[in-house]
Amino acid sequence: MKNPYDECPVFETDSFLLRLVSESDSEDLLKCYSDGKAQPLFNTDRCSGDFCMYRIEDMVQCIKAWLFAYSEQEFIRFAIVDRSLSKAVGTVEMFGYVGTYKVTTGILRVDILSGYENARYLAELFNVCGENFFDLFGVDAIATKAMPQAVERRKALAETGFHEGSAYEGEHYFLRTKKN
Repeated sequence: MKNPYDECPVFETDSFLLRLVSESDSEDLLKCYSDGKAQPLFNTDRCSGDFCMYRIEDMVQCIKAWLFAYSEQEFIRFAIVDRSLSKAVGTVEMFGYVGTYKVTTGILRVDILSGYENARYLAELFNVCGENFFDLFGVDAIATKAMPQAVERRKALAETGFHEGSAYEGEHYFLRTKKN
């Protein structure tokens, strides 16, 4: 597979389009990152902030930082676009062996508006990531965090081949390994 930092791929599910985040997503994504029900579910382990944002200026700066990280091949922050609304409703972040960090367990972050925090939507996202990210990022495993109160997320993870385990020096991680 091609290096995703040379040209960021786009993925589709029944409900969503995943593509590289853009500054034009700022207003839509501010709704996600200011959503008080979604915020406790964000995985900010080893991040410099908590991603709780309430001003458009902060969201724009955050997206600029994500795009800079992409240009440095640190990670890719995909916008989760609701295909029926053509609006960004959250983001997926991933990094792995391809790029700067050279880790064989890729870290997957999924931040989404609380209205989409249900097993059906999350399973779509975890499936498309599981089908594509192992090879795209050159990893043997994908780890993602799901707090105990994230009942729907944990259900979707179990349905899509993830199991609870330890990873990334944190608690409440679920792992999925590459099928040979």
